[in-house]
Amino acid sequence: MARSFLAFIALFSILGIPAAARAEEEENETLSGRISAEGGSFQSSGSGLAAYQYSRLSLETHQDVIQGLSFGLEGEGSWQSSGIPMPPTQADNGAENLIKLESNNYPSDEDDGTDLLSLQLEQAYLHFASGPLDLTAGLFKPNWGSSYFYRPTDYFFPLAPLQWKGEEANGSEGLDASCFLFDDLSLEGAARWLEGGSAEGVLKVVDKGIGITVTPSLAWMTGRNGLGLELVGTFPTFQTRFEAVDWLYADNHIAVNWTLGLSTSNEGVKYTAEVLRDETGEILGGYTDQAPPATYVFISAEGKFFEKWKASPAMVLPLEGGPFLFWPKVSWIFEPHWELGFQAQMLLGNWKGPLDLYPGRAGFSLAYSL
Repeated sequence: MARSFLAFIALFSILGIPAAARAEEEENETLSGRISAEGGSFQSSGSGLAAYQYSRLSLETHQDVIQGLSFGLEGEGSWQSSGIPMPPTQADNGAENLIKLESNNYPSDEDDGTDLLSLQLEQAYLHFASGPLDLTAGLFKPNWGSSYFYRPTDYFFPLAPLQWKGEEANGSEGLDASCFLFDDLSLEGAARWLEGGSAEGVLKVVDKGIGITVTPSLAWMTGRNGLGLELVGTFPTFQTRFEAVDWLYADNHIAVNWTLGLSTSNEGVKYTAEVLRDETGEILGGYTDQAPPATYVFISAEGKFFEKWKASPAMVLPLEGGPFLFWPKVSWIFEPHWELGFQAQMLLGNWKGPLDLYPGRAGFSLAYSL
């Protein structure tokens, strides 16, 4: 694993040298990244507090090849250690790519989850744009859905909305193509290939009017198919959103996930409220895949104060009862490239409910942006 990390750093260093040189000449940075270290305490259901640390290096480069053609590379290496078994901090999209472009020691019979290493190439793609046509091929992540807390129509990457890190999971190998049929109407199709040779696909029609976007979609996924709809209304002082997917499984049972949201801003602070109905049991991500159907309310505020400080407290409340999650975040950008942060996920309430299995966690982080 140590050799893999050195190879990772060397690869992006080689890519970054000419990119950085051109950036200085053209005043346009093409290589960027982030180095972060985090430490704190973690408590899983039925256990005591234990210390953990999480270190991460991420690098990316995006460069033009010729007019209309560009490529992108994104990768990361991470190391997590803890006093008790702890699931990986980084998000997992739950789908194994056809070609292995990652290396880690989890899950592993030899490791109990207290010392996890990971090296992965997150994106490696070519992008072509000409007139009404837009193509992306390789290892990539489509940008689907518009909700803040959870995006039901983000078919390829149904990330756990309570994921500690906000970064998306690894990309998938495939092809995405969109074409504008008219100025406000476009057609998008995407396909990806997974381990074992299976394929999944999505077809979307995007109709963008003045302040209103309507996006019906159809998805062919492993073990289930989905019929989705996304509605977004953007007005001078607020935005409303609705996303829903009606899933039909191989055994012919149906499950619906939907979210309804409202966002507004006042004096530099963005307020968001969303209601999510989860009938698939996916909202808790890796902590359980058999959560009972439940309805959740998500409330957050995000803004800056004292010039260099920003905060984004949030709360997740299951309407069926049980503990609710309080999620405060605060950070201080004390230098142009340096950021000190703190966040915590605390379950408040001792009664039983859908969030029972979710762990408590609190940690400080220090990050440097390249």
